[in-house]
Amino acid sequence: MSAARCVSLLIALAGAFIPALAGAGETDGPPESWLRSGPIDQPPAFQTAAYPLSDQANRGNWIPYAPFCDEFEASRLDPNRWVDRNPGWLGRQPAFFSEDNVRLADGKLHLTMRRQSPPEALARQGYHTYSSAAVQSRFRVLYGYFEVRARPMKSHGSSSFWFYDSAPDLWTEIDVFEIGGAAPGFETKYNMNVHVMKTPTVKEHLSNGAVWQAAEPLADAYHVYGLEWDERRITWYVDGAAVRWVNNSHWHQPLTLNFDSETMPDWFGLPRDEDLPSTYSIEYVRAWKKVDAASRPLFEDLTFQRGFLLSYPDSAHGRKVEAVLDFGEAGNRPVWRLAQWGTRFSLAGAACRKCSNGDRVYENQGKMVLAAGADSENRDVILEIRGQAEYGNTARKAGAGWPHLLVEQDARAIHPLTQLEKLPFRALLKRLRFADHMPKEDFDPARHAAQFQMFFIVKNIDARSRDFGDYFWFGVPFFDSRHDIPPAFQARDGGKADATGKFIYTIDGRVVNHLPMQTGKWITFQGDLLPFIKDGLAEAGRRGFLQDVDPAHYAVVNMNLGWEIPGTYTAAIQIRDLQIHVVLK
Repeated sequence: MSAARCVSLLIALAGAFIPALAGAGETDGPPESWLRSGPIDQPPAFQTAAYPLSDQANRGNWIPYAPFCDEFEASRLDPNRWVDRNPGWLGRQPAFFSEDNVRLADGKLHLTMRRQSPPEALARQGYHTYSSAAVQSRFRVLYGYFEVRARPMKSHGSSSFWFYDSAPDLWTEIDVFEIGGAAPGFETKYNMNVHVMKTPTVKEHLSNGAVWQAAEPLADAYHVYGLEWDERRITWYVDGAAVRWVNNSHWHQPLTLNFDSETMPDWFGLPRDEDLPSTYSIEYVRAWKKVDAASRPLFEDLTFQRGFLLSYPDSAHGRKVEAVLDFGEAGNRPVWRLAQWGTRFSLAGAACRKCSNGDRVYENQGKMVLAAGADSENRDVILEIRGQAEYGNTARKAGAGWPHLLVEQDARAIHPLTQLEKLPFRALLKRLRFADHMPKEDFDPARHAAQFQMFFIVKNIDARSRDFGDYFWFGVPFFDSRHDIPPAFQARDGGKADATGKFIYTIDGRVVNHLPMQTGKWITFQGDLLPFIKDGLAEAGRRGFLQDVDPAHYAVVNMNLGWEIPGTYTAAIQIRDLQIHVVLK
């Protein structure tokens, strides 16, 4: 959570940021926001926990989204879902977050605020007098319906339910509620907000806050609080009734789910000693995604936590597995293949090195693969290839192979292109290292490069088609040592003995990013790839690689992502928040 969650909520900015509807009939377009002006007269009756309280008939076609569901009936917090702190923040001063204030009891999650002196290291940073608590989801989520049954603490401390992520060039936040349960004047105020801290083009803080007035003090009883978040709109619910919505102009970033208690001295005031300890309790959190029109992941394990099936260096072995890199965890069932074609140094004999921050590392002279721990700043995966070890101080000769380091996976479901509305893609990439060891006198830009890219196999899946089983390569370039931003490229796959001979259709890098990749800088790559895949299919037909170019006969069946180094370069790239989805018509 950022310190920029201003206690004033910057409500004055709301009119300039997301204008509210002034009144009925005063605009020709759709309203930008709405806020309930009175109490909830007839809240929906609870019938089943299978669906949101606001939609007990399931008209929205909701299905449970397990990673964000928890009834809190265990004896301890589920470490696969939650972290008992905020990994990126120590708390809002003067209170500090303490794991000791997080506990499960009586089928509920309890976050307590108490009077407590901080450790000396925190005292030196300005923390004093109070401790509080935070819980954060281990995963991020984009869109859905999220519901909790909770009772805020009855003190001046805040009880909060919110979503955020602070990626380097994109930092947004959705506050479902911030409640000051016993703060004078705030006992019945249901505070809601959305924030944009920064985007690649906007650096100032934008905020749109609103308050709904409840009939009774919110800390006196448990209530059901909900958030519905999709591409068009963000809607807040209390006891199943909508109390506010805003059009979704900015919140299209995967976010973590957070519960916490904070001191907010300039807003709610500091807690009174007689009110402490006070506890914010959550009975459950439930989440759903829509069946229809919802984004569906096209690939699994996008945080790379289940290990890798290691290919042989010689691509003639096809999909045979030389070794299983399972991080030494017998229960892992990898879905990713790690392709190390053309290398002199197989990872098959490398041991898994486990680091104190949870990172798992396999490496040798020629390469390194790091799968990050959940709290590690190295998340989610780092791929490094060491071209000087592979080539020495020589340059690759024409027709010779070159080392690869790619993660590869088959699609979890096959969808003909004509069934898709969109194929959205998003990832954050940071170049960690890049070193040029090329002998300058031997450098030929036609055959020497370091390239980091993603390729899809787009294959004919119709058994009645003349091209059944044939395919082309669809490429998305991220980094090419010869260019600031990689250009478009279309050609026959060739240049080495094991080339497939299939058509390669690589889009211009500016389709997904407009910034050159610099060492140490995060870059967000994103876009809808579907129209470009269809263009690639048509171009494959025009060039004679395919005869049947009916999109109904083709689907994305496989992807690979990583390095190809046909030059003497050493380079590493870190990948975060990889998202590849399909949206069905």
